[in-house]
Amino acid sequence: MGLAAGVFVLLMSVTGVLLTYERQMVSAAQNAAVEAPAGAEPLSVEALAEAAFAAGGTPGNTLTVQRNPTHVATLSKGRRDNSLLDPYTGEVLEHAGEGAEAFFGRVMRIHRWLAFTGGRNDVGAAINGAANLTFGALLISGVVLWWPRKWKWPLVKTQLFFRRGLPNAKARHYNWHHVLAAWSFLPLFLIIISGAVFSYGWANKLVYAAFGETPGGQGKGRAVVVAPPPELAGDVLPLDPLIEQATESFGNWRRVTITLPEPDASTLDVSVDWGNGTQSSKKRNVTVARDGSGLIGAPVGDVSSPAQKMRRYLRFVHTGEVYGFIGQTLAGLASIAAIVLVYTGISLAVRRLLRMKHAARS
Repeated sequence: MGLAAGVFVLLMSVTGVLLTYERQMVSAAQNAAVEAPAGAEPLSVEALAEAAFAAGGTPGNTLTVQRNPTHVATLSKGRRDNSLLDPYTGEVLEHAGEGAEAFFGRVMRIHRWLAFTGGRNDVGAAINGAANLTFGALLISGVVLWWPRKWKWPLVKTQLFFRRGLPNAKARHYNWHHVLAAWSFLPLFLIIISGAVFSYGWANKLVYAAFGETPGGQGKGRAVVVAPPPELAGDVLPLDPLIEQATESFGNWRRVTITLPEPDASTLDVSVDWGNGTQSSKKRNVTVARDGSGLIGAPVGDVSSPAQKMRRYLRFVHTGEVYGFIGQTLAGLASIAAIVLVYTGISLAVRRLLRMKHAARS
């Protein structure tokens, strides 16, 4: 099982390492495309919203503005229809970060579907899915093989730390394999389980069934009382002071996402994010009166059903992003450990096969 799946696990691990900081690197490439005119100041949020409408945005679309006003703003018209806006001119940046997105997109398709060219490869997806499950079986059975016969520190220490002065490559590989498997077990287990949920419909259904829900069904999330929109008591204010009101209680906010309002709308919906963009626990939805009279109701967190929350958690625990930069780093280190586990596992397996073959001849 290990030898059959090893090359594919190796490929998924290498691509997993490359994808570790994808979000930060793509964002950096996009912001690097911005050329600040001499002496120019970044546009206000109000001006960026006008630029979004000029770029084809309509009420109901969203505009994401970073706390750093020199970073690009994002107009989203749909799940895959996004435009980047220059923070100084409001113009659409057609090719900002295009090279980085293309590179990571290809790496992702190899990681998920073995697609070295083109889009989804169903055969490659099936192979990677099976290899992932095999890796999970090897990891779990490895716990049995790793488990010390006696929990005495001198013995356990040999299973948890690298040893020096080992006589040959076989002994070194044996030591590396055990140590790295022990320290990387938990992150690798989460990566494998979450990967199976992406790969197999039955695994996805199990997640929903655990909470008494079905995929695509209307799970019971937290009820939110929606107050009727108030009448405007004064003139509509520009977006900038309204954003200040929305973020007043969130001093560490990083970005806000505005739902572009109808011209006569009396309220503005704002999503305040102080995480990395994937952490639902670090987002709140706020409704602000457009006449400047203040917030309407209390900030609202994630109202998804328990199964939907778990599905989202698995999506971003796979990349580690659910735990921020530290989580991403741990996921990347676990992928590096998996590369070494494949190498040492194949090395030990080949030696064992040769030894078995020699014994059979004898």
